[in-house]
Amino acid sequence: MTIRLDSVPPIDVESFQSALNTGALDACLVLLRQCPRLGLAEAELYCQLGAALLPRERRDDAIACCRTAFDLVQHDASLLHLCAWVFSNSGCFDEAAAAYLRLVALEPEWSEGYRHASGMLAAAGRWDEALTAALDASDAAPGHVEFAIHAARLLAAAGYEHDAGLRIDQAIGVSDSEPQRIVDAAELLMQIGRGDDAAELLAQAALDGSAEPRLYRVLSSAEMLCERWDAAVAAIDGAIAAAPDIAEYHLHRAHLLRHAGDIEGAAQALAHAASLDPANGDTKRAQLSLYLGAGLATEATIVGGELLHGFPNDRRAAESVLHLLNYRLDTIDGEFVVLPGGGERQRRAARPPPGWTERLQTQIRVIGALIIRETRTRFGESKLGYGWALIEPVLHISLLSATFAVLMHGQPPIGSHFFLFYYTGLIPYHVFVHASGGMSHAIIGNAPLLQLPVVTKFDVIAARGLLEVATDIVVAVLLLIVFGAIGIGAMPDDLLGPSLALLVTAALGCGVGFVNAVMTTFFRSWETAFGHVTRLLYFISGIFYMPEQQGFLRCFPLQVSP
Repeated sequence: MTIRLDSVPPIDVESFQSALNTGALDACLVLLRQCPRLGLAEAELYCQLGAALLPRERRDDAIACCRTAFDLVQHDASLLHLCAWVFSNSGCFDEAAAAYLRLVALEPEWSEGYRHASGMLAAAGRWDEALTAALDASDAAPGHVEFAIHAARLLAAAGYEHDAGLRIDQAIGVSDSEPQRIVDAAELLMQIGRGDDAAELLAQAALDGSAEPRLYRVLSSAEMLCERWDAAVAAIDGAIAAAPDIAEYHLHRAHLLRHAGDIEGAAQALAHAASLDPANGDTKRAQLSLYLGAGLATEATIVGGELLHGFPNDRRAAESVLHLLNYRLDTIDGEFVVLPGGGERQRRAARPPPGWTERLQTQIRVIGALIIRETRTRFGESKLGYGWALIEPVLHISLLSATFAVLMHGQPPIGSHFFLFYYTGLIPYHVFVHASGGMSHAIIGNAPLLQLPVVTKFDVIAARGLLEVATDIVVAVLLLIVFGAIGIGAMPDDLLGPSLALLVTAALGCGVGFVNAVMTTFFRSWETAFGHVTRLLYFISGIFYMPEQQGFLRCFPLQVSP
């Protein structure tokens, strides 16, 4: 590249070029930093220095030089190319994309510029802009297979599978497509669900018998996707014949043979893969899974020991061996006991099946234990603990009483105490809402407990509902005691009537809670929808007013007898 001397810069160009040619890059940096004026000529010197610094692993200095030059470059394509090259090879993808976009603005017919810009934009995570640039590249060069495949890949990633398929068909239609591009196109076809088309494309490319091993490997995956297992095995055999030393090919063949029921053949393929790549833990784990699925516990145990010995810090290896140990424990015959002094194992006497009473007692104990667990889970982490269950309704009633005492000039709709009026409305409402709402996520929230044989879904739902009802009843009783202590006569003359009404409300809430628990397992948004319904119930259930009130009757033009 020649130095433009149409406007002589205040820098010794000959000294700079001499230092650059001899590799004295630090001297070049000093000369540029001492330059009092920066223009297009200095930008060219900065680009030359940046291009020389990058191969010498001085990436930061190279980036700094090109950033300075990029701010000075106007419409010089050669300097923009140098900046783009340094930025792209230094991992500065946003700046590289900016350079390529400026280049394609100068040269709109340069299809490769759009492709480079798309790659840099994609690397920078700017997917929409990358897709636009990729489509521009493919449209500018419709016969370029790689451009079409790149655009199809971005379209598929964005969810435009139909458009991606059209671009793939465009790439396939080019007669001189390279085998590598055919394989790329087939993988994209499988990605968008066109496995049959992928298999047909690859099979056609493999007819001449000179196809590369990767083509046969992808063909095997396509046939497997179409559930043509014999064809998939034949394809992977072709890949192994061309490249017998690739362990992954043998591992894939083992999976195919295992699905076909050829356990012995799968075991041989896995052993071959393990001998080719001893450091690959996936092969050992596949062997363990194969033997375990075939019921060969002894062989699986041997492989499990080798897996732990070879990969002691691999979490997946430990999980595989743990699964093996659980399988071994489950298959131990529980009808035998181990005698301390040796000898033959004796069969234990069979236990009689539990009766109705014993089953009921067991279920009561399980529900009781679940209630204790729920109590500790809900209130154990709070300093006030169970006291929060009492504080919530007290604050609720106090706020309502203070608010409506002002609005109604100190007189509730019934009686003489706002506390008692809202107490009789809020307690039944809380009993219903807490029971029906709290039981909604009982199954989902206690999924690990359902792995225990004695715990059923009914138990976890019932425990949650009983805890909610018991909590609200305890709150109701404590509030009655508090009212009596401060001189408010709150004890009803007929205690049986309100108690039965509260129990009926609790039963209704539990019944709705069982329905909610089932619905929530099928529709996760059901709990949220039900919460909105109960908020509406808060305003129409008579907490704030009585149906006999005049304002209430205006909303419902009914004839009410005096």
